[in-house]
Amino acid sequence: MTDNTSVDRRRFLQATGGAATAAAIAGCLGGGDETETEPETEDGGDGTDTTTGGDEEPQGNDRTLQLINSTITTLDPIKATDTASGTIIQNVFDALMNYPNGEIAVENLLAEEVSVSDDFRTYTFTLKEGVQYHDDMGEVTAEDVVYSFERLAASDNSRRTYFILAYALNIEHETDDEGAYVPGSLNMAATGDYEFKMQLAKPFAPTLEMLAYTSFSVIPKGIVGDIDVVPSGGSLGSDETEDIGDGEMAHEEFATNNPVGAGPYVFDHWETSQEAEIVRNDDYHGGEVLNGGVFWKVIPKPETAYQYAQNKNSDLISMPTSKYDPGKVNVEGTDDLGRKYGTYGPMENSATANYLQVASINTYYIGFNCENVEKPARQAIAYAMNQQEGVEQVFKGRGKAAYHLTPPNIYPGGAPEYDSHAENNYPYGYNQTQIQQAKSVMEDAGYGPDNQYEVTFTTYQSSTWQGLGKILRDKLASAHVNMQLEEAPFSTLLQRGRNGNLEAYSLGWIMDWPRPNNFLGQVVPELTNTDQEGGAQGFYLDWDGDEGGMSSAAQQAQSAWETIQSNPEPTDSAQSERDSAYVQMEEAMWDDMVLLPMYHVAEERLWYDWVDIPRFGGGGPSRQKKWKVVINERDQ
Repeated sequence: MTDNTSVDRRRFLQATGGAATAAAIAGCLGGGDETETEPETEDGGDGTDTTTGGDEEPQGNDRTLQLINSTITTLDPIKATDTASGTIIQNVFDALMNYPNGEIAVENLLAEEVSVSDDFRTYTFTLKEGVQYHDDMGEVTAEDVVYSFERLAASDNSRRTYFILAYALNIEHETDDEGAYVPGSLNMAATGDYEFKMQLAKPFAPTLEMLAYTSFSVIPKGIVGDIDVVPSGGSLGSDETEDIGDGEMAHEEFATNNPVGAGPYVFDHWETSQEAEIVRNDDYHGGEVLNGGVFWKVIPKPETAYQYAQNKNSDLISMPTSKYDPGKVNVEGTDDLGRKYGTYGPMENSATANYLQVASINTYYIGFNCENVEKPARQAIAYAMNQQEGVEQVFKGRGKAAYHLTPPNIYPGGAPEYDSHAENNYPYGYNQTQIQQAKSVMEDAGYGPDNQYEVTFTTYQSSTWQGLGKILRDKLASAHVNMQLEEAPFSTLLQRGRNGNLEAYSLGWIMDWPRPNNFLGQVVPELTNTDQEGGAQGFYLDWDGDEGGMSSAAQQAQSAWETIQSNPEPTDSAQSERDSAYVQMEEAMWDDMVLLPMYHVAEERLWYDWVDIPRFGGGGPSRQKKWKVVINERDQ
């Protein structure tokens, strides 16, 4: 995959919604928060979700799509950081851009047309006219976009401020003496009822991909009373700000009981830890919604979700690894996007399911707080780990062994370069365990049979990760490392990570947008320490705390990140600089072993015959709006 596509810089992405972008690969960065996602995603289990067949356009009906979800935390687009919440938000709200069916070629959604200046900094958007909000809240206008973006930047409820400020989109804005955002200072303005402009502080190659993220969903101006002013445009308009008062509803009301958007579904209800439901928007600007709505049963435990689906209470089938049998997969073909399709079964209930496998953009890993785990112990764990063995024995082949944080499908040069670089350069044994090296590195650090190193490996609640931990624990025993295993609820693990109270831990990252920066931005040394306000960010590595200061590898990573930030343009030359820096960051992580990549999930979807559902793409099933799913008569 490349960062750059050949386009006219002055005008692109016309009303037909072409997939071309003037953006290049540059990626996301992060202040992390809770963007790490649990493997139990929208449709239960380990992310199973699927495809449809047939050449004819399916005919809609009023049946409700029955699904499974994990614990939902909020329905506010700027506050949600978990997959369970995001998959509902994806269907209630619309953003300017969209990944159709989770495919990573971005298209227009609320935007009708986009143009960009020659210096790649000023974007002009023309909105679709006549798009209506739910609940008779009026028409989507340019002022709504400005308001929605200001909430993302200024609201105390926003957990994605870095998406619009600082390292990502970085719309031009002012900061105070302490470097904090000055409310109302975004340089963007409504220049007409359906036109607005925004000016970036510097070019950002994946701007349009960024705007497809749900945090940029558009909501009615002034609906939530959590900001006081909205910008009037800076150099693009007036320097004044507009006072918008207290808002029409309190944030709690909006985020839990009345989320108003312009998406294909209208919110119906949400009962915490129980269920959620959305119903068809009969006035959706995108076209006819082909089902009556979507209902999610909240079932956090994979085995419970599995039984619920085996009883045919869910149209898509949860299949946790503990119940998965790779011998029951029958791949019938591969489509032009590399997605494998076929059947799975027979299952426990005697039914044979439809099957889809997609190499989505994700990485699961073991992270280390460098302040709490010595470098020799981190290296010993890497020597002991055989990623391929873990994929085959623990995860039952449901993925690809990982040696880089950047997934293969967005690695510079693609999967072949990913594999070649790992096979030739990974220092801890490519697809092999090196116990003698693990033992040696610990003995060189002064450890031995009577002086073992103590480390705790904390996983979120997952039988597969615990199984992997047991294999690793047993191997490390002969390398003078005493590893203790513990489980913690996912939200607890994240909070402990921010507070610096973890040693080794399991986490995963699913793309915010399909660029290497979205992954590598989480490991920037200066962003990961626990001394900053709010605690550790990114992946909670506390990298710059290693050895009492910044190690040479950390310095290499920091310098590479600065190179990436200094070459933001969607040009071939800038991309070349970024690509080289991406690889330098990967190698720096190897040198200090601050993060041990484990596997890239091959996301699967299993579904019953009565469901017609489009195939999802590399963005994963949670990015797929469900309005084109048809539910036929169920077989009970």
